[in-house]
Amino acid sequence: KVYSRYNQRLECILGSSQSNLSFTEVEEVRGKKEIQQLGIPPENPFICFHNRDSAFLNVLENDVDWSYHNFRDSSILNYIPAAEEMTKRGCYAVRLGAKVNEIVDSKNPKIIDYASNGMRTDFLDIYLSAKCKFILCSDTGMSFPAEVFKRPLVYVNWTVLLRLPVYALNGLIIFKKFYLKNEKRFLSFSELINLDFGGVNTNEIFSNLGLELIENTSEEIRAVTIEMDERLNGTWKTTEEDEELQQRFWALFGPDKLKSPDLRIGTEYLRSNKE
Repeated sequence: KVYSRYNQRLECILGSSQSNLSFTEVEEVRGKKEIQQLGIPPENPFICFHNRDSAFLNVLENDVDWSYHNFRDSSILNYIPAAEEMTKRGCYAVRLGAKVNEIVDSKNPKIIDYASNGMRTDFLDIYLSAKCKFILCSDTGMSFPAEVFKRPLVYVNWTVLLRLPVYALNGLIIFKKFYLKNEKRFLSFSELINLDFGGVNTNEIFSNLGLELIENTSEEIRAVTIEMDERLNGTWKTTEEDEELQQRFWALFGPDKLKSPDLRIGTEYLRSNKE
C-alpha cells in the first residue's frame, strides 16, 4: 500500500516535463543581468556544480552535533576536472553554495566560484539552478531547485540507495564505495540496499561495522559528466551490455519500485563495478 500511494504521486510528478513554477518578466530581466555580471555571456550555456560539506550546518548557532551527516561529504577538488572538461565543450561552470570549506582555485576564467566570490544571492541560487544545462551535485539539498525546475542532474558520491532521486526527470547517478576494512572488500549493491543508516547513530554504525566510505574519483565524476553532456547532445552511444547492467541494477529494488525512465546509473561506473 505504501508503494502504491508513493507510485501514484510519482506518476503525477513524472507526467509533466514542464515545471509548475516560473519566473516573472522582472525576475527574468534581473536573472539575465546577474548571470552576465558573473562573467557569462548572454545565451552561453553553463553547468552548475556543488559538493556537500560540513560548513553549512556548522555555522548554525546551536549545540547540535551535525557530524552524523558527514558521510555525505566530498571534496570539491574532485569535481574540477569535470568542470574543466565542460569548459572545453563550450560551457561555463558555476560552483554553487552558501558556506563552503574549500575554495575553487582555478586559473580557468570559465570556472566561476560563485559560492565564495561575494556575488551570491538567494535569488541567483534559484535562477542559476533553473537555467543551467545540467547540475553536477552530491546528496544535498542544493539539488532541489534544479529538480523542481526539471533540469537534468548528475548525482555523484551518493550513499543511501533506498533514497535514490527516482523523481528526477533526467538524471545519472554514481555512488560512494563502502569498504569493509575487516573483510578487505567492498559491499555489494544488494548489501547496501539492506544497510540501515543515515540517522544520528550513523557514525556509530560505521564504526561498529568497520566501514570506510570511498569518494568518487575525479575520473569517475568526469566520466559521468561527459555521459550527461553527450546524452543531452544526442551523441551518446550505448550497448546491449550497458542496458543489461542497468536492468540488473534496478531489478535489485523489486518490481514495485517505480522510477523515472530517464534516471540511470552512470555507464562507466557500472562497467567498472560489475562485482
